[in-house]
Amino acid sequence: MTPDHLPHIHEPEQGLLAVVGCQGRGVGLMTALGERIATYLSSGDARQLPFPVSPIRPIPFHAFRQVGVAATIAWYRLLDALER
Repeated sequence: MTPDHLPHIHEPEQGLLAVVGCQGRGVGLMTALGERIATYLSSGDARQLPFPVSPIRPIPFHAFRQVGVAATIAWYRLLDALER
């Protein structure tokens, strides 16, 4: 998942690509990207990629995800209980 809900291409090292953020569209998206990524890796021509290589950035407040998920679950359980 990415904060902007768009796929991102990262290159942590020369010749190593990571594509993240498919948000449930991975099969079709990766199939469509495969040839273009292979062309980029063999030629080094970044114009072959459908979107730019971006730096890896941490997700803000990601360390608090467990607290946020637990609080959200508790909130909706409360709402469910109040409906009875």
